[in-house]
Amino acid sequence: MITFLKKYATLAIGFVLLFFFGSGVTKSTIKNPMELYLLAGQSNMAGRGKVGAIDTVGHPRVYVLNARDEWSTAKEPLHYDKANSGVGPGFVFGKIMAENKNNVNIGLIPAAVGGTKISYWVPGGQRGLYEEALRKARVAMKDGTLKGILWQQGESDSNAKDAPLYKARLVELMQSFRKDLGLPNLPIVIGGLGDFLHSPEHKQVNQSIQEAVALIGHAAYSEASKLGHVGDSLHFNSKAQRENGERMAKAMKELLDKE
Repeated sequence: MITFLKKYATLAIGFVLLFFFGSGVTKSTIKNPMELYLLAGQSNMAGRGKVGAIDTVGHPRVYVLNARDEWSTAKEPLHYDKANSGVGPGFVFGKIMAENKNNVNIGLIPAAVGGTKISYWVPGGQRGLYEEALRKARVAMKDGTLKGILWQQGESDSNAKDAPLYKARLVELMQSFRKDLGLPNLPIVIGGLGDFLHSPEHKQVNQSIQEAVALIGHAAYSEASKLGHVGDSLHFNSKAQRENGERMAKAMKELLDKE
């Protein structure tokens, strides 16, 4: 992680002078192929870490689909689900994936919403989260190829009622995404829950995530960072989220290498 950040910091010095962050970019300015990743789940995917200087300096080949369904140069926060959105794993993930291929642009599709149970994400769910994620993915796919899904969720299901059902619900949801996106072998990386969540139900959900990966197929479990939380024993801090992004990128690259 340290090596990557040093390399990126050098790149950022020159790049920051070239872009006005948050402004839309047209497809005509994106010259290389675009590889897309859907970011879904709840608040630890959306991110609640404090935004630092390194999180606001873009990468010349990493874009985010913004709230206007336009491509913008990516920076934190990627998500806009809540007023306190902050650093999540997606931005570092995108930068590492871009560095993995020098001739490819990375497009990040933020779809996570804080405080949501997995039951809210089922097709036809009460808040339309699944349908909105599909819509965003399809908008993005006009400009590139969807290469994978990142999923980070489970805290809201860590209770006596929902935890025993989590594995089956997760497998069904990921199968639905693949079916409705027309990509039966789409790689999926699922992040684990933080070690600062100590209840038996949290442990049960985390175990369910690991077991679900094998049932989903062409999927990977990404172990959660142990670098801490923001002070609420619920949300990863910025350092932890950057490490989560690095670990998810490693897991995704390994899945893609198997294709």
